[in-house]
Amino acid sequence: MDTDWALEQLRWWLTLHERVPLPEGEARSNRKTRFRGTTEEREAADNVVWEIARMVYEEVPRHPRHVSAEYVRRTIWEIENGSEVRSHLGLQDPAPTIVADSLHPWVWDAAEPHWRSGNHDAAIWAAAINVNSRLQSKVDRKDVGESALLKECFSTDDPKPGRPRLRRCGPENPDLFKDMHRGPANFGQGLFAAVRNPLNHVTADDHLIGEAEALEALASLSLLARWIDQAEVVEVENS
Repeated sequence: MDTDWALEQLRWWLTLHERVPLPEGEARSNRKTRFRGTTEEREAADNVVWEIARMVYEEVPRHPRHVSAEYVRRTIWEIENGSEVRSHLGLQDPAPTIVADSLHPWVWDAAEPHWRSGNHDAAIWAAAINVNSRLQSKVDRKDVGESALLKECFSTDDPKPGRPRLRRCGPENPDLFKDMHRGPANFGQGLFAAVRNPLNHVTADDHLIGEAEALEALASLSLLARWIDQAEVVEVENS
């Protein structure tokens, strides 16, 4: 992160939110000051602060309108002094965080519109459906459901006509070969069974997923998506 630029933007936010006297003739008994910046300028600055906060904190405001002067001053302090102070106190820096738009595009591209609107259930559903669709397209199989397809694609058996396999490594090391393929199959089947499928069996009111759990689910789907995306398709050789 360009800390000099970030600090400049944070201080600009404070400048825009300073209260200044209203011009002569506009003042009223109950309104004598206004913000220095226009509404458009302040809204734009809110968005910038929110993006900076995403890089600095594990938890950030849910929406830019929640940004306050106290929060901005605290963020300035965190950038300038936080790490040094924690070092002197023998404390660790904040734990690493997951940035949603760094997830695999199969997951985030599908989930983002729903996530932005606050519908975490729909974000997970859309991401899971898209990962399965990408898998079907990669192996040209639309005749079987996601759990069975994952089991077949990552099977350690040789491919068969019309039933290709996905390979993450060669069979030279048998134990590694087994783990690298049975693992994704079991992991993916578990994700669809425990995360995606329950959304189809209960009403939205009965299955509202919190933000932290939803992000963990998307991260898990992202890992599965990377395994599928990186794997090589192996088909029966033409005789």
